[in-house]
Amino acid sequence: MATLVPPLLSGALFGASLTASSVYLPSVILGQLSLTSTVMLKTFLTASACSAVIIYLSNKLGYAKLPHRTNTSYGWFGSYDANLVGGLLQGLGMALTGACPGTVLVQVALGMQTAPVVLVGGLLGGVGFVVLSPWIRRTHAAQGAGDTVVKEHTVMQRLKVPDETAVLGYEAMLVGMIAVVDRLGLSSDGRSFWVDPVVGGLMIGVAQASSVLLSKKTLGVSSAYSDLAGHLSNLLNGSGLSGGFGNIVFAGGVMLGAKLASQRISLVVESGPVVSVGAALLGGFCSIFGARLAGGCTSGHGISGMSTLSVSSFVTVAGMFGGGIVFKCLLNVL
Repeated sequence: MATLVPPLLSGALFGASLTASSVYLPSVILGQLSLTSTVMLKTFLTASACSAVIIYLSNKLGYAKLPHRTNTSYGWFGSYDANLVGGLLQGLGMALTGACPGTVLVQVALGMQTAPVVLVGGLLGGVGFVVLSPWIRRTHAAQGAGDTVVKEHTVMQRLKVPDETAVLGYEAMLVGMIAVVDRLGLSSDGRSFWVDPVVGGLMIGVAQASSVLLSKKTLGVSSAYSDLAGHLSNLLNGSGLSGGFGNIVFAGGVMLGAKLASQRISLVVESGPVVSVGAALLGGFCSIFGARLAGGCTSGHGISGMSTLSVSSFVTVAGMFGGGIVFKCLLNVL
């Protein structure tokens, strides 16, 4: 039982940070995809900048070995096919619902009207992945091709530069991007949020530090859905429950932290976007199925994976937000 305390605490800090930073709001997520607001972008960049330093120091000082993200391939095309397809599916899910695997937990905790339906869709996505992944996975041997094997997973490995050089370059790039957003006056959508997006990103960085200190792992939410699906499958098959509840407890902590934070701070009140039950279910399903296909979500690949300078994470996040922008434009037309 004591081993579940660290993921509960780090999850609660992450949930509180998402709440205080306002990036859980559907309007903020959809505004980012519509290119009418960059609150999410600025928060995201700051959180990633903080996380990169935290992960580098943890590895350098030997506190915890925090590995990079390897590529995910199902043998369809190229070395990052599942990363790209999974990212695109997550982009579709965000465009449909204004939520992602982590923020929907906050939305449920704060009582947003369509969030429970999105969460159910996400759980179905987790079940779908557990059931379907053995059939959609094709090994390199079966395909008769070796081009999906990647030996150099990080920017450092690709460019043949020291970790310090790569991390400093990444930090400089992110700071520059944040400065450009500020210069252009695109950091908000005209509303007054509880904290500035940069402060919100720093708070998520604190949550990342807590996860590393307490659990010796980086932030990530989507694995909780597939873990829960696996446990449910075992129960239905009569296999009983096994270990591995840390990710599920972390997700519960996110909801607890969000609820506690909402009682202490003044929030922007939203009931959520007007989404049909079908769209909410589909969006939730796509988000989690895509996250597990890619091996991570907006927190796992975005905040944590990109901070390890993993190429697979950059591919996934590009598919996630690039696809989300395209899908949002198409939905607006339709």
